[in-house]
Amino acid sequence: MDNDTLGSLFDLLPDAAVVIDSLGVLHAANATASELYGWTLEEWKGRNLLELIHPDDIEWAAASLGTVVDKDVGTAIELRLRARDGWRLVEVLGTPFEEHGEQRILLSARDLTGRRGWEVAGDDTELFRALMQNSASLTLLIDAAGIVTAASGALIRMTGRGPEQVLNRPLTEAVIPGDRDSLSDALQTLRAGDQRQITIEVVLNGAGRPAVPCQFSIVDLVDDPTVGGFVVSGHDISELRRARIELEHLAGHDALTALPNRARLVEELDRRLNSSDRRTTTLVAFIDLDRFKPVNDLYGHDIGDELLVSVALRLRNAVRGDDLVARFGGDEFVIVADMKNHDAPDVLAQRLHAALTPHFELSIGDVHLSASVGVVICDPSRDVETVLAEADAAMYAQKYNRRPSVQDRAVGARRELAERLTTALEAGEFVVHYQPIVALDSGAWVGLEALARWQHPERGLLRPDQFLDIIENTGQIGRLDTVVLAIVAHDMQCLRQATGATPGVAVNATAAEITHPDYPSLVAETLREGGIEADRFTVELSEREMLERTNRHGSTIPTSLAALADAGIHIAVDDFGTGYSSLTHLVTLPIDTIKIDRSFVAGVVHDPQRRSVIAALAGMAKNTNMTVIAEGIEQAQQIPVVRNLGCNLAQGFHFARPMPYDAIEIGYRTEAELREAITL
Repeated sequence: MDNDTLGSLFDLLPDAAVVIDSLGVLHAANATASELYGWTLEEWKGRNLLELIHPDDIEWAAASLGTVVDKDVGTAIELRLRARDGWRLVEVLGTPFEEHGEQRILLSARDLTGRRGWEVAGDDTELFRALMQNSASLTLLIDAAGIVTAASGALIRMTGRGPEQVLNRPLTEAVIPGDRDSLSDALQTLRAGDQRQITIEVVLNGAGRPAVPCQFSIVDLVDDPTVGGFVVSGHDISELRRARIELEHLAGHDALTALPNRARLVEELDRRLNSSDRRTTTLVAFIDLDRFKPVNDLYGHDIGDELLVSVALRLRNAVRGDDLVARFGGDEFVIVADMKNHDAPDVLAQRLHAALTPHFELSIGDVHLSASVGVVICDPSRDVETVLAEADAAMYAQKYNRRPSVQDRAVGARRELAERLTTALEAGEFVVHYQPIVALDSGAWVGLEALARWQHPERGLLRPDQFLDIIENTGQIGRLDTVVLAIVAHDMQCLRQATGATPGVAVNATAAEITHPDYPSLVAETLREGGIEADRFTVELSEREMLERTNRHGSTIPTSLAALADAGIHIAVDDFGTGYSSLTHLVTLPIDTIKIDRSFVAGVVHDPQRRSVIAALAGMAKNTNMTVIAEGIEQAQQIPVVRNLGCNLAQGFHFARPMPYDAIEIGYRTEAELREAITL
């Protein structure tokens, strides 16, 4: 069959039909699709179809897209698509195929908007029941007492339960025991008249087959003479639940080694420190690979990554099953262990040394490694940051041949930082480094992220994770805000004088900073005094902190963000995706930009699941008019992938590491000079 004939048949299909690739990019559409949705192929060809999907349905659609390529025919799903005349409810079925060696998916979409209105049956109750029983979707009719009076054939396909096992029986019997109370409560809420419609997730009992996670939408039509009961429509959310589990795993685990990441480590250590069970003593081991950098520099990042994966496996095998092994960052690892599994800190340290001493067999040959290990006993009266700092100090003490148990010295080191704070703030020891934000289509710099650093006279350049909590605990965060904002305003003023342009600049802030009553006015006043337009300035807050603070009773986060937005200042969400399931909490806030977390970007080249997640996140952001920035770009091959997924801006070590103002000024004058400066 020639292409013209195939195209004619494609246009004759009664349902809307489109062809997309595995990332959701539209390649073809028939005439029915154009008529139904009111847009032409020319308008949407080459764009991501996820942009047309309702924000509340994106997560489900992305999960389905990530799995359909492995099936002969996909599972029909219902979702809302944007048409020129508003949202339309459609049933979508995907079929994978290959075209010129490329993976393609044929999607057929049947419009359900009219059928879901129920007016097709008029006042004919028998016709209504016949339509419902023959529905391709899971549909149930229950009376006011919760007894099933009619059911569609989809119930048999999903659960294997025939009419005799469902009809004239309570709906609660169709779900697993653990979900019956919540389903009963939902029905009682409808009976009380508090709501007309409720959505609830339950697990359906299977007859001779696995149970099926399902989302029920229950509508109160008891007073409708045609229906006379509650209408329950549902769909299988097995893929959605699997996608949620995968997202939760990605948010809490390192993309390279699959070990728990720093965020997961902090959660677990905090849980143990606050546990009411004091019978078990907790040990924390901080591990630094002494000879990793030479291996990484000599053989390249791929071999370095291979070595890190091997180290992670050795460490997991060296501890007990209930001990936690986490990648802290770079070539640093942390282990949280019960002392009952290890007789003493020295025993755990010796076990870890023994695990890492034998050579590693890598693809380039054998590599020998050594490690410095510091182990401390957790004091439940301390916080997570203090315990990790003590373990870090113990590791450095061991590295330089001092006694490995140096908890007192670690506490003393932190006390020294706290005592020096006032002097450091007055002496100008706090500086600002900048990392460019790059437009992926042109490579041009479009903005900067300002990052605070402490230029300590003895310890060198300190990152915020080494001093920020100390500043907060000593109540001097407001003074640091003032210093950093003044430096940024001064630098941007100088940059405008030197180049004739002021780039957009973003400053990180903690929830404690933003919720301070004076913070919005401090930012606005500093910008006015520096002659910097408010719309050139962005305040960044991590998604985790934003969600945690927003969900707390009495939080002032929304009020503070609104005050900043009213002043014309932009708001960005950093590390976006780690709180993905709570996106609905964010859309009510005045957010302009999301920065997709580096944990998703790291594996985007080879991992279709991560690509689906990024496409979904970018699609949702565009649907709410937000700018999307991909964080953590470290390899050139990541650039076209994230760009095709909908990320127009990015930042990461591939473009430039954080640098002082002098290098930034050079960069804005001559890009070639900047690259030379970075290389040097």
